[in-house]
Amino acid sequence: MNRFLRSTLMVLLIWFSAGWDALWAKNSSELIYTEPFDLASGGTTLTRASQEGIVFANPALLPLGGAYVRWIGLQLGVIADTNLANSKSTKLGEGDQGNVANTLLSRSLHLGQTATLSLLNKNFAFSVFDRIEVDAAGSRFADGGLPAIEFGVEAYGGGLLSFATRPTRWFSVGMTAKYIFVGEPSILVPLADQEKIKKFAEDPQALKGDLKYGKGMGGDVGSLFLWQNPTVDLSLGLKVEDLGGTHIDNGQETIPQTIHTGLGLAIHGSTEVLHLSLDYRDAANAYTEEKTFKKIYMGARLMIRQRLGFAVGLYQGIPTVGLRLDAFLFKIGLTAYGRELGQYPGEKQRNLVMLYTSLGF
Repeated sequence: MNRFLRSTLMVLLIWFSAGWDALWAKNSSELIYTEPFDLASGGTTLTRASQEGIVFANPALLPLGGAYVRWIGLQLGVIADTNLANSKSTKLGEGDQGNVANTLLSRSLHLGQTATLSLLNKNFAFSVFDRIEVDAAGSRFADGGLPAIEFGVEAYGGGLLSFATRPTRWFSVGMTAKYIFVGEPSILVPLADQEKIKKFAEDPQALKGDLKYGKGMGGDVGSLFLWQNPTVDLSLGLKVEDLGGTHIDNGQETIPQTIHTGLGLAIHGSTEVLHLSLDYRDAANAYTEEKTFKKIYMGARLMIRQRLGFAVGLYQGIPTVGLRLDAFLFKIGLTAYGRELGQYPGEKQRNLVMLYTSLGF
């Protein structure tokens, strides 16, 4: 692996080991963590979610199904930009540090990792997690009309505790308390500042001095209305996320309260199920600058013998696809999806692949 890619991977390791002392505030209605198989289904989660994804998506999903224990286990994922497959060898030596900038002016680079440790049963759930993604890209007209390199980080972590009940066959309700670390900082480095570009590439820990952090406590409330017969289920999910706003202790930021809705249709037999879903996030427009196309999520999941899963969907208008194999205590899966980091379709689209594995039952 070339020097530039090694340096970028170092950023992930530093963030993971740095104890969350370089973060900032959340600026999107996207979930802070979405289970990888749910990402393959277009990020739809309000009427159906997988494993620990229930805690982050809609705690009212906990009482559904026949199993008392929903999930106990550890899941790890690695995210990579498909540009990595096309990356050419780039050596960064004395006097040629501009190669890094030239590479980023022609392509983006996005890397990340996720980790969760969770326990879920029909009425109670607990999960600790982290998600860290690093994005680097160049713009020829960013710094007052001059070329610059932007280093961006999305970093989240913390713990969530959920409770849920199903007072009637057609209705369930749940709530989640959470303590989270959250941040989405970015640093713009002018192309003329070759020394700083070289410093970040050779010593990514230098980024820490330019960043800030935040942490806070908040809560979510979710509900699910469900109509069932032997072969068809219809569901409506409603969720209030960050109820009343989640205050970030840097004294400057509050994650706003958002309202999400979702519709689901499941066609099932005794061991197979096809689930179709549509989610609309931030229905009250708390994130006023977020465009409508970034709030719509559509997807389909097909589970065969409860062991083999296929998923397809649209995440912010970008196609998704995935496969998961459940081999009892061991699971492995692959998800291909895209994210739009800009304000308009195609502005800063990142085409990503996530490989994940879990151990649990």
